[in-house]
Amino acid sequence: MATDDMDTLEAQASALFEKRDGFNKERVTRMKERDHLNESVKALQEKARNAKVERDGVNARVAELKGRLGGLRERLEAKRETAGEIHDEIDESRRGLRSRWRLLEELREIEWELSTTPTLEIKDREAELIERAKHLKAQVEVHKKLDTRDDMYLMSLADSNAVGLEIRKIREEMDGHRETGQGHHERMLAFYRQADEERKRSDEAHKKFVEALEALREVNGELDKVLPELKKIRKLSQDEVRFLAEKRNKVMAEKKKELAEEARRKLEAGEKLSLEELKLVYGEG
Repeated sequence: MATDDMDTLEAQASALFEKRDGFNKERVTRMKERDHLNESVKALQEKARNAKVERDGVNARVAELKGRLGGLRERLEAKRETAGEIHDEIDESRRGLRSRWRLLEELREIEWELSTTPTLEIKDREAELIERAKHLKAQVEVHKKLDTRDDMYLMSLADSNAVGLEIRKIREEMDGHRETGQGHHERMLAFYRQADEERKRSDEAHKKFVEALEALREVNGELDKVLPELKKIRKLSQDEVRFLAEKRNKVMAEKKKELAEEARRKLEAGEKLSLEELKLVYGEG
């Protein structure tokens, strides 16, 4: 009976040891998987943070350019307003003037007449012609002054164009930075998404690790119950074997004693003894 119980318990213990080994391997595997995924999450989060730093740096540059752009737009508006005022002033001033070439042509004719006509013939008209020439020269001077204003207008236009060109360059640079910043932003989001996916896998691996650990504890609990019982039965079995051996040795000793006494009786009766009977009477020696 004890042997049957021991065989049953040994089978149970063997099955439990096998289960324990399996759960232990599962625990180690899931622990390594979880730790690897956690490291992957950290690496992805670091990449996401780096992408965010790069994005923020680009955005700061865009904000800086935007501030400069606002100032340039104000300058451009002021220069265009100034150029418009100069243009309107020149246009209004020229509107009441004869053309330069007509003024110069008439002035040359008067000067020619004054220089070529005899004094007696021109003395009645000389003062009038001189006054006319003076008036014409004054109008030519107005043209010259307006030419200076034209130069100022052209310079104002050139300044406006230069500011406009700078604005376009800044806009192009801002567009390039925005595209770069968007790329960094998308990379950051992609890294965070990957980190979230890896974290979910890590959580699942940890869950399986905990399940394997709990199963391992349950198996160890069952072994804690089986092994002491098995040890107890093994000890009882050993005691039983020792008792049976002692009992068998006692029976054999008694039997040997009976045979020896029978052999002595035969010897005393003068009967012939076999070799085994002689050994019983005289011993193995």
